[in-house]
Amino acid sequence: MNKFLLFLSITFLFSCGENQKNSPYIYFAGEIVNPKNDSVILYKDDRKVCSSKLDSNNRFAFELDSSAEEGLYHFGHEEVQYIYLEKGDSLLIRVNTVDFDESLVFDGKGQEINNFLLEMFLTHEDEELNIVEKMYFLNPNEFSKKVDSLHDKKIDLLNTLKTEASLTDNAVRIAKTGIDYTTYLYKEKYPFKHRRAVKEKALMQPPEGFYNYRKELTYNNPNYTYITPYYNFMKQHFGGMSYINCKEGCEVNGSFYINQLHFNEHQLTLIDSMVGEKNLKDNLIRNVALNYLLRSDDTYENNTIFMKDLHKVASNNKHIGEIDSLYKSIKNLQPNLVLPKIYIHNVDGEKKSLEDISKAHKNVVFYFWMGENNVHFRHITNRVNQLKENPNNKYTYIGISLRTDEKNWKDIVKSNNLDQKTQYRAEDLKKLNNILIINGKLNRAVITDNGKIIDGFANIYGNYDK
Repeated sequence: MNKFLLFLSITFLFSCGENQKNSPYIYFAGEIVNPKNDSVILYKDDRKVCSSKLDSNNRFAFELDSSAEEGLYHFGHEEVQYIYLEKGDSLLIRVNTVDFDESLVFDGKGQEINNFLLEMFLTHEDEELNIVEKMYFLNPNEFSKKVDSLHDKKIDLLNTLKTEASLTDNAVRIAKTGIDYTTYLYKEKYPFKHRRAVKEKALMQPPEGFYNYRKELTYNNPNYTYITPYYNFMKQHFGGMSYINCKEGCEVNGSFYINQLHFNEHQLTLIDSMVGEKNLKDNLIRNVALNYLLRSDDTYENNTIFMKDLHKVASNNKHIGEIDSLYKSIKNLQPNLVLPKIYIHNVDGEKKSLEDISKAHKNVVFYFWMGENNVHFRHITNRVNQLKENPNNKYTYIGISLRTDEKNWKDIVKSNNLDQKTQYRAEDLKKLNNILIINGKLNRAVITDNGKIIDGFANIYGNYDK
């Protein structure tokens, strides 16, 4: 690391903002082992601050001038990692993309708080899976005592670090908020996780005092919005409250009533009425909208009702364009519509549209795979072969490879004896994802007939005998 410190002191590859003599700068630099691309991007909240190209040694550097804000930033290189920066910091990192979080090391001025925040992040991942997840069967009081004990140990570590490293009040506040809201999140999850753990039908109502921490919650602090445990807590908090409020207050003909549309309308109302901080409100509403539209598999008619309600409370939401675009894509995938203009390439490099392929083969099912996901590829290939062998089969199955580079794709097609006439590769992956709304749903299928959509949201494991 000494050579790197020398490198840092001599030169910086990129400067954000103008140099101002005697101003307190923030320096952030590092080395990316096994880089995935040629640059690193630095963000403040959800704003891009600047970017730095990697040099021949895979090193990058940022110099922020006196106008830079102090607080949480995050840097992106395929994956994203939060860092805390203050004026006067000279923070160095080294990270291997093969094992991003576990390989990340901080050095230089500012290392103490950042190593602590990273340790808390890694601790939370292990703690939730291997400790807390096994405690949800406990009664509320026992559960509360145990998670409070975990919380207190972390606070003790923070207090020790505060003394030894002379942390600023703001740095301590950010770290403490992360610890507090991690514990609060466990408690918000408790009724739902407990029901599952003890196999009960009804949610347990925790005793008075279980939610005492709610008296201290804030929905209006802009410094908290991008603290990951705080934001994760808020998502669970509003989801849980919406479910419980709906169950207690919404009845149809005397029966408990809830469906995806109804539940998500509750969330919109609660967030709109309780959250004052605009970025937090915008982000939470975006989360509700994307989860509903992408994951609920609700009807298009209900999607339309939801969007009307959304615009009533969030017409000035900074994410409204993204949400509207998603809804438009859903609208364009409805039955009897012509397939959207998307082009894919065959093994000979020829570009063809989905519509033309569908017209050429009449009844077509488009399905998706990635060469990097070997398990899914084997399963999807076996499923398609099974469908082809069905005596009642009337479809041609067209595979579209996602993300895999051209050479590997051709090698996979050849080595697995796939029919080259029915294998294609996405020309523009981002466009295809956005228009067909794949978004990681690799079991998605699009059923077509002569260039028109029969079912734009089918599942390759569905029934194809119709």
